[in-house]
This record gives sequence, C-alpha cells and structure tokens, in this order.
Amino acid sequence: MRGCEIGNRAATALVGVALLALPLTALAHPDEADSSAGAASQAASRPIELAQVQFGAGGAVSGMIVNRSADVLREVQLLVRYDWQWKNEREPGEDSPARSTYVTISGDVPALGTLPFQFAPAPPLPERDDGHFTPSIEVARYTQVRYDKVPRDPSQGRTTSDNR
Repeated sequence: MRGCEIGNRAATALVGVALLALPLTALAHPDEADSSAGAASQAASRPIELAQVQFGAGGAVSGMIVNRSADVLREVQLLVRYDWQWKNEREPGEDSPARSTYVTISGDVPALGTLPFQFAPAPPLPERDDGHFTPSIEVARYTQVRYDKVPRDPSQGRTTSDNR
C-alpha cells in the first residue's frame, strides 16, 4: 500500500509540473501557442497570396500572385520546395533528391491586381521509381511600396507640404 501511495504522489507531482510548463511553452513560442487560429488570421491579414498554382512536368510551377492591398508589391520572392517521399520510408535511400530554391519574380504587382509567374528548376527534377516529389510553394518575402498622396492647393496649381 505504501508503494502505491508514493507512486500516486509522484504521478500527481509529474502532472502538476507538466501543467505548470504549459504557460511557459506558450510564452517561449507565442506564435505557436494557437497555431491553427494564428495561421488563419495571419494568412487573412497578408496583402499577398498565390492563386491558380499548378505544378507540371520536371517540377515546373506556374500561377498568379494576387495583391489584395492598395499598395504596389515588388521584389516578390517565392520559396519553392520539392520534398522527396521514399516509396519505402522504413529503408530510405542515401541520395535524397529533395531540394528547395528561392525565386525572385521580376515586375511589380499592381495595387489590387495580379501578376502571373512561372518557374522551371534547372536541371529538371529527376524521374525515379524509388519515391516521388511533393512540391509546395509559398511567399517568402516581398516589398510593399506605399505612395502617399500629396494634397494640391487648387488656387496655386502646385503641391503643398505639411512642413510649410
């Protein structure tokens, strides 16, 4: 009976320590505390998204960059990943062909507009029978350019500044 009592105390203490650690984990990684709700709200608040993404032969990818803001977006950089899934995960090979690359898109994405993109890896992805690629793409970074409107003084026919 005494051994069972000590075991129960240890289990209770362990549960108490685990419960105390939960808030610390949330403080250490606040962005991961509620990842599902946080990710959804973060995606909804971003002024940029990818649409109509299609992966083709050899790893080629195309799609549309959508600008949901009233500002111009430029220097859009995409992260393209080609993860490799082994046919036999218990005994994977030694030479995984997985790779990733950053692609900088040339051109500006107009305010509330779109810009098509396409990319083909060089060299193309190899065709193999010991597994398959799982491609993905995401926006890595971009520059948002905001143009402030300068009020005009209609009587002078020139622009005015707040500093005068």
